[in-house]
Amino acid sequence: MTPTLLGYLGFVALIGLIAFGVPIAWAVTIVAFSGLSLLLGPHQAVVQFFATAYNTGSEFLFMAIPSFILMGQIVARSGIGENLYDTMYKWFGRLPGGLAIASITACTGFGAVTGISSAAVGTMARMVLPEMRRYNYDMTLASGSLASAATIAIMIPPSLLMILYGLWTETSIGKLFVAGLIPGLLTMLVFSAYILVRCYLSPELGPAGPKFSWKERWLSLANLLPVIVIFTLVIGGLYGGWFTPGEAAGVGAAATLAVSVALGRLSWADFVEAVKDTARLSAMIFAILISASVLSRFFVATQVTTSIISWIAGSGVNNYVVLFLLLLLLLFLGCVLDAFGMVLLTLPFIFPIVTGMGFDPIWFGVQLVFLTEIALITPPIGINVFVIAKVQPDIPMAKIFLGALPFVLLSLALVVVFTIFPDIVMWLPNQM
Repeated sequence: MTPTLLGYLGFVALIGLIAFGVPIAWAVTIVAFSGLSLLLGPHQAVVQFFATAYNTGSEFLFMAIPSFILMGQIVARSGIGENLYDTMYKWFGRLPGGLAIASITACTGFGAVTGISSAAVGTMARMVLPEMRRYNYDMTLASGSLASAATIAIMIPPSLLMILYGLWTETSIGKLFVAGLIPGLLTMLVFSAYILVRCYLSPELGPAGPKFSWKERWLSLANLLPVIVIFTLVIGGLYGGWFTPGEAAGVGAAATLAVSVALGRLSWADFVEAVKDTARLSAMIFAILISASVLSRFFVATQVTTSIISWIAGSGVNNYVVLFLLLLLLLFLGCVLDAFGMVLLTLPFIFPIVTGMGFDPIWFGVQLVFLTEIALITPPIGINVFVIAKVQPDIPMAKIFLGALPFVLLSLALVVVFTIFPDIVMWLPNQM
């Protein structure tokens, strides 16, 4: 058996294990260890695993992962999300579909202080959906828009998925963060415009909410100060070159903790739970990260990616056709894998292909995160849909998926726009 054939068989075995429900970290570990053992011998396979685990665990930049997770966990428990929604509620609630628009803009702001979509949707669902019921919103539109709105938190820096992508591919995390700003804000505007137009044409879907005086609106802007302070420290420090990504994560976590304590929003019990959840999620991510790094070594040793790149180069197929097929693959995998697993599992063989065709790694990173964002609201996994169904069990999951469908189509249209006009993504990072 040739090494390349072994590599392809390993990939098929990996898909099979995942299809049978084996956790991603274990499935990747089994395939990578078995493949390296057959290729190099059991002793060398063990050496590869220990070396990869040590290098990953001792890399300074990887401290950004638990720090940013802690930042998000504190934000989720400190009431900052509630304040954001209250402000947006007073400014946009009076519009047709205004409560849904308020949730979209609030989730965008929430993303500026936490890079985890599930934290945004879990926080907002408890506040937004009961209020939408009170104003007789169509719950298909209401739940679907909220599930979709929370995905914007992944695009707005600091994004945990962008950190993982940057660390694994050795791409500038600062530039990735900045590159996600315009796509994230554009997504917010497109989603909001869709809701406004649809509810204007069919007012029964999303009746206008209460009106507030200008004084109440302006006073509510004070709720944005914690977000502005934290976001300016983290992103301003990265953009200005004051912090490395690892340092920015530490500064962001410390600033979030200080702001939450100063506002009296964080109890000791909440802080302990935030630390516990941070440890659990960090351990899961590191397990997948280490196993994916070893899998990458296996693919390199078997020359799988090299053979694919050589085949593409010799086939004469247009690079954009190949890119389109890769994006379709990512979209399909996003329907059956969680976000972290999808990113780390596909990078070992997709990233060399994309960069080998001449595409910018920062631009592709944004596209990859954008597709992961879509996967959060597509069946059968749809993590955001599961979170809403758990918070509001009386809303059928099928109804939430149906409500999210228009936003999936809008997101796919934006992927096409960013492909045709890559400067939309690259303009800001090119100014750094």
